[in-house]
Amino acid sequence: MDGIFISYRRDDSAGYAGRLYDRLVAVFGPERVFMDVEGIEPGLDFVEAIEDAVSSCRVLIAVIGDEWTTAADAAGRRRLDDPNDFIRLETGAALKRGIRVVPVLVGGALMPQTADLPEDLKSLTRRQAIEITHKQWEASTGELIHTLENILKAPPVDAAGKTPPASRATPEPAAIPTAAGSGSDAANVEKSRRWVVPAAVAAVALIVAGLWATFGDRGTAGRGEPAPAAPSTEAPVAKAPSGPPGATRPAPPAPATVVPPTAAPAAPVAPVSPAATPVAPRRPEPEPAPRPEPAITPAVPVAPVTPAVAPPPTIREFRADVTASRMRLCYRVSNAESLTLSPRPGELSNTASDCVDVAVDAPTTFTLTARGGDVTARKTLVLAPKTERTVAPAETPAKVTAPEAGVSAMLPVRGERWTYRSSGKWPTSPKRRFEIVAQSVADNVVTDELRLLEPESGSEVRRGRGNQPDFIAWNAIGPEFSPYFGAFVDLARQSPLGNLPTPDLHPQWRNWYSKAEVVGRESVSVPAGTFNAFKIEVWSSRNRTGSQTEAQMEPVRVNYLIWYAPEIKRYVRMQRVISTVASSESEKDVFELVNHRLP
Repeated sequence: MDGIFISYRRDDSAGYAGRLYDRLVAVFGPERVFMDVEGIEPGLDFVEAIEDAVSSCRVLIAVIGDEWTTAADAAGRRRLDDPNDFIRLETGAALKRGIRVVPVLVGGALMPQTADLPEDLKSLTRRQAIEITHKQWEASTGELIHTLENILKAPPVDAAGKTPPASRATPEPAAIPTAAGSGSDAANVEKSRRWVVPAAVAAVALIVAGLWATFGDRGTAGRGEPAPAAPSTEAPVAKAPSGPPGATRPAPPAPATVVPPTAAPAAPVAPVSPAATPVAPRRPEPEPAPRPEPAITPAVPVAPVTPAVAPPPTIREFRADVTASRMRLCYRVSNAESLTLSPRPGELSNTASDCVDVAVDAPTTFTLTARGGDVTARKTLVLAPKTERTVAPAETPAKVTAPEAGVSAMLPVRGERWTYRSSGKWPTSPKRRFEIVAQSVADNVVTDELRLLEPESGSEVRRGRGNQPDFIAWNAIGPEFSPYFGAFVDLARQSPLGNLPTPDLHPQWRNWYSKAEVVGRESVSVPAGTFNAFKIEVWSSRNRTGSQTEAQMEPVRVNYLIWYAPEIKRYVRMQRVISTVASSESEKDVFELVNHRLP
């Protein structure tokens, strides 16, 4: 079947995939475009079901979003490492069967690196990708449609990339009719192949002879030779050039229809005189040899897509390991031609991965710069000298007496502040920069102020419930999950926490239920630096209450991924995904720490 299969992850590209499906259906029809493996009956092997669905198509579009490679399951394991991951099964089945796989990059995603893919998907990195953007939707999807049209016009290929023999076979010539009673149809066809060419040559020879007999003697009448008698209605024959005038003409040759198949095709033209050549029918001139055409390559418009250019440098990890005896900066980089760590030690000899010991006697910002071609990537870390904090005797009463007596050390102090930046998945999603300032801390209750810095200004104040994990419902940025989570939960525990108080996203969408779980520790890099943070996952859900027409907009699930760093008492990164009844993402926000300051 000349179908098109769209493979995508709901976490990072459901919106793009749905819009692309509508675009392709408008061009190719709904019967040729498939987006989901649906209807797998209970008891069926879903691996075989996926392979059957993929093998029924000529093209698989692998929609790759920003989390296609890194998406993790509830246990924190990378989904792509699971042999039963649907995306891995779909893409792997297409690659194994020789089905054309077209990577489509969305949401600013980059092509995965070979080292990031399991063995059965590594060949995906050799496929030319097409990038689709919301701003240039018509142009970028039009390029994809042109590619698909050319792929579907070309003959199918097998798993080895070769055209099957049946598609290259020359069609049999049409059977030539034979006289009745001449044998079976197969025998007649075979006989006709043997005598049709000699018979045609003999017929041409008879015509040439007749023309010579008719016009050749007229050419000699002016030289004293009598003109020949009127031509007979019988088939004309060639006249012997040396015979006397009036000589008896030889008997005409047997009709062409009874020439034996083995007869020499040139026999009928033997008596023809060279003098007849000028009046013979003009032999058609051979057509000039056609100009050699360039080799036909698969009609994929690769020129507008990213040409064969070296992949950009990527800093995958830049972290600080600080102990009592030393400070060490460790990095892991891909595709870098040169690597520099400033202000010291400067250019690094190992451009892939290494650790460098540094000496710091004052707070210092270290910048790792990776260069490749015309692209530069940078990440920074701030290191401060390792010193023991001492508390002056005069400060001691303020730390242990009211109003902060009994306050958890995991809670902030008054005046402590954190600067974040946030962005969404859609071009119209707001991009903000804001600051959280601890206004007061008393009896484990924190009062925070949110100050908008960009693009607009303004502020609002919220107070936590205290003594338990909690959501903070901000008007400007939406719900924020328990920012001081470590003050109320033993982070070493990994058992789920349920029955969390959950704010309403909207007065119309109420009655949420939430649960949270610490799934482990993970190194995460943000603009403020690299942190060894606790990873927390939170699920919030509610029952559907709206009508069918509201399915595309009614929220029923919110998933939070939070990287909480105890040393700054707050999260350094938060990802919030809101899903609707129709299982599409209505929004995906990412918050990252830019700066943290003590009072």
